[in-house]
Amino acid sequence: MKKLAGVHCRIAPGWALEVFKDLIKEEIISSDFDDIKIFTSYSEVKSFSINNKKIKIITALPKRLNTFFQRNSHRNLPILKQIFDYRNLIFFYPTIMKTLSWKIKKYNPNHILISSFAIAKNIEQSKYCTCTDAINRVSPKITLYLHSPMQYIRSHAKEYKQKLKWRKWRIFKKITPKLQRRDLKYTKYNKIYTNSKYTQKLAKEIYNIESNVKYPKLNQIYFNEKIIEIPKEYIVCTWRIVKFVREIDLIIKTFNKINYPLIIIGSGPDEEELKKLAKKNISFTWRNPPNMIEIIKNARWTINLTKESFGLSTAESLCLWIPVLWYNQWATTELVNKDSGVLIANKTEKDIIDGFSKFIKTNRNRKEIANNARKTFIQK
Repeated sequence: MKKLAGVHCRIAPGWALEVFKDLIKEEIISSDFDDIKIFTSYSEVKSFSINNKKIKIITALPKRLNTFFQRNSHRNLPILKQIFDYRNLIFFYPTIMKTLSWKIKKYNPNHILISSFAIAKNIEQSKYCTCTDAINRVSPKITLYLHSPMQYIRSHAKEYKQKLKWRKWRIFKKITPKLQRRDLKYTKYNKIYTNSKYTQKLAKEIYNIESNVKYPKLNQIYFNEKIIEIPKEYIVCTWRIVKFVREIDLIIKTFNKINYPLIIIGSGPDEEELKKLAKKNISFTWRNPPNMIEIIKNARWTINLTKESFGLSTAESLCLWIPVLWYNQWATTELVNKDSGVLIANKTEKDIIDGFSKFIKTNRNRKEIANNARKTFIQK
């Protein structure tokens, strides 16, 4: 029996999961696997389907604890939400990776596909074999798709330290150097792909590994929608609603002052808290509303302050001919130029307001933006 083990940091509905599914589909096309299982730290869903086939998800957390964790993290009880916030798992990542490594070894796969934006990269590679005969032991092939190096212990560490409080801050400060050293140990893979030229450069600088750039696939719908030449007067922000890194709280506070219509598409652990900050000019939709494409393509522009290692929502917006106001770091400059958006230098209210003022004074050729983006991201 030919087995494929897919390894992903955390299973939750969203763009990262869709990219992971696409990677699995590619492996199914290139190799005829008899059995596929998914291994992850924590899952918000029991299973998902690929090509109408249900795929089993195996978590590092025991099944009952995973379910308990999931239920309490979504309850509107502040104390429980704080305790059972998935972000608290950060302090247990080494243990989680060892547990996953043991479960993968027990599964005994022929091929391991790792999709990593946080921790999946660091499974114990030396613990696998594809047969029970120790003399004829054969290691499985391992493919790594690196969305980014472990951001929370590198590029985002300073922001985490600023926003973590009390005991969490002290623990994070203590474990970060240990996690950085551990992260550098895992560099051996049969194939390595990165999601952007920027991530490719980081992989070389941090891990000294060579990789090929493979942009994430975009849903074909973004290539077929008609262009809206005259947009409506509102801005759209599509992302997970969290304060960490995404800076949704800063965007809300700034647009409270600007008093310009803003639609936020998404959900997340800080959703209820951030909704209370918003004034009447700001509205929220749930993650992936039925009319999401219509909302995005009719927007005058989109905004995001994330340090993007690729920027899937950026690519989607550009393909829908929407100019963007984005943060001028990481892979964003790889996707956005002076004709398709405005890049702000700092995450401050002043920079956002200045960028907004500059943006609304500039007329842009939305059709040209869409055509250029579709040439870049068309599926080959």
